Amino acid sequence: MANEKILIVEDDEGVAGIVRLQLQRCGYQVAGHVTSGEEALVEAQRTQPALVLMDITLAGQLDGVQTAIRLREQLELPVVFLTGLSDDQTLQRSQEAKAFGYVVKPFRQEDLKTSIDVALNRNQVESRLRRIEHSFTAAIRSIGDGVIMTDEQARVTFLNPVAEALTEWSLEAATANKALTEIFTLATNEARLASPLEAGRTTAGQVELKARQGRTFPIEFIATPIRNDAGTVTGQVVVFRDITERRRVEGELTRSREQLRSLAAHMETLREEERTRIAREVHDELGQMITGLRMDVSWIEKRLNALPDETWRQPLLKKSHSMCELLDQLVKTVRKIASELRPGVLDLGLAAALEWQARDWQDRTGIQCDVVAPSTPFELPQELGTTLFRIFQEALTNAARHAKASRVQGRLTLADGWVTLQIHDNGVGITLEQQQQTKSFGLLGMKERAAILGGSCTAHGVPGQGTTVEVKLPLL
Repeated sequence: MANEKILIVEDDEGVAGIVRLQLQRCGYQVAGHVTSGEEALVEAQRTQPALVLMDITLAGQLDGVQTAIRLREQLELPVVFLTGLSDDQTLQRSQEAKAFGYVVKPFRQEDLKTSIDVALNRNQVESRLRRIEHSFTAAIRSIGDGVIMTDEQARVTFLNPVAEALTEWSLEAATANKALTEIFTLATNEARLASPLEAGRTTAGQVELKARQGRTFPIEFIATPIRNDAGTVTGQVVVFRDITERRRVEGELTRSREQLRSLAAHMETLREEERTRIAREVHDELGQMITGLRMDVSWIEKRLNALPDETWRQPLLKKSHSMCELLDQLVKTVRKIASELRPGVLDLGLAAALEWQARDWQDRTGIQCDVVAPSTPFELPQELGTTLFRIFQEALTNAARHAKASRVQGRLTLADGWVTLQIHDNGVGITLEQQQQTKSFGLLGMKERAAILGGSCTAHGVPGQGTTVEVKLPLL
């Protein structure tokens, strides 16, 4: 600590001279020498010493203790007292001034140096702590969350401005020996903040806070114990925020999502009804027309056989045969379109419809597909059966496009008020990244169909082992 500047405040010129000489021998710089407290304040402001060495008893209006207090408050300067007294009253006055030490006259050079070095070291540590405290306080005051700190007895020691506004308690009022539960009051008796002082661990949650004037509002909080170097809990810090606006936005989003889901359900119902209507019209009306046309062509064909002129008969018969073949093909196409719009086999039950779809898909793709369903007859609401059938169709389409599988199996089970459909393939296995792609409309559509009926649809893939799609719907 050599080369530090020391200001001497001593009204005895003889003592001041000895002090100056010993300071210089110890390697310190003497910033100056004054004889009164008033002069000390002026000289300290001008020279900015590292420490003030001052007699407790000074001439003038300010004695050493009063001067030391002002130096500490105004310039944050450490003071070491020089005194010829060592009684209890002198020690008490030294402590009141928050002196960094005192040297009893007469003193040795070694004692003087030791006291100064200890005081300078202590001042460095305290200055560093003050800077940290000021930085910490500024940071806590500037954040957007409320912060409350307590001591080991759960008495409030600090509130930042946000906490003051939310609790409606001022810092001065809250730190007047108030318990945390008095400042941080929960709106309901059932809800209770689990204190880290009791639990010894961090707690968090959402509760209703009751402000000082009676206003209640929802908050999100986290309470953490403060521990010393030995691990002993010495207090706690509670950080919280008002989530009223977030709750409102979340409520609006939930309502909007429910409205969109209801709209999607309504649109899906209308779509299925329209498919059913079109399928029936195509199958019944268009089918009847084609059948009538086929009968007319057959009638013409019979009449052509009676023509005597071979030159005319054979070309016309050939053309009529071609027309019959086209009409037969048209009948198959009409049936195919009708079944794709809404398979009539759905009227026979979900199990039959799934088995029919599995055989049809296997014939078209060449991939083995089978369905395992309950052996005992069962009935499902039409909406439930249609949803499961459409999800099964989409899962098979995805398997054909992406899975590179050689086998697909569907399994239908009913238990505990739920109907479950599992579709498993032995393909490459879907990845989490593929599921999260924004263009995964097939999987998204399956999930939405299930959610509309209060169920769920999940997909799980294992690389090289395949993908399992599981749909669970409550029995209505």
